[in-house]
Amino acid sequence: MGEAFDAFDERLMELAHFVEEAESLEKGLAGLAALVSHAMECERCSIMLLKPDPDGGAARLRVQAHHGYLPDHAYDVRQPLGSGISGRVASARKGLLIRDLHASDLAAEARRAEGAGPVDVIAVPVILEGDLLGVINIDSPEGRGRLTQEDLRRALILALVVAKSVLVHRLKGLLRTSFTQMALARQPGAATGPITHAPERVARLLARTLYDEMSRAGFSRDHVLIAATELIGQVSEGRE
Repeated sequence: MGEAFDAFDERLMELAHFVEEAESLEKGLAGLAALVSHAMECERCSIMLLKPDPDGGAARLRVQAHHGYLPDHAYDVRQPLGSGISGRVASARKGLLIRDLHASDLAAEARRAEGAGPVDVIAVPVILEGDLLGVINIDSPEGRGRLTQEDLRRALILALVVAKSVLVHRLKGLLRTSFTQMALARQPGAATGPITHAPERVARLLARTLYDEMSRAGFSRDHVLIAATELIGQVSEGRE
């Protein structure tokens, strides 16, 4: 057991270092999934984040990165909160260990195919200062039999590190441009408050700042609409 914890500590340090060095969250998520998988000594890991519904409905979970086998169509699934294993974990905000998934009460919710033996699954929420960010799913332990409650506790610790990594990269992003710094400076307490880990609030703040700046520069409403149309066009083309 001592050797296992020593190895976990090393993986945890490796994960923390990676979080600090990764260029961006999007580019780093696949690396995070791999590091979480290795730290848990499991073959498979997927990271789902809560994403706004483009049609204006409730936010849903979507796979953003994975390590190990995962069918391509998994990236197209929009998982509602409270539905499916990940959705239930997200809604309850509590980690879950399912022993022998296909023989459990949640067998009907399983997306993971049956294997030669029992399939154990761990799903843990990623929470940052009370806000739900997503869910980490882990299964298929390597070189050992089954997942245990100890594994669940380790997964919960790793979820904390992943949550902090999201915060770190969002803060880095906010500091990259003078325009964003100016927008935050105009919002009392924004630079150190919860708005810094709420992308939707930051996006609205940036939009208001852009409008104010264009108005001060003498642009008309028509010009503002042209700018908004151009922004929508950039999004439609998939530019980030």
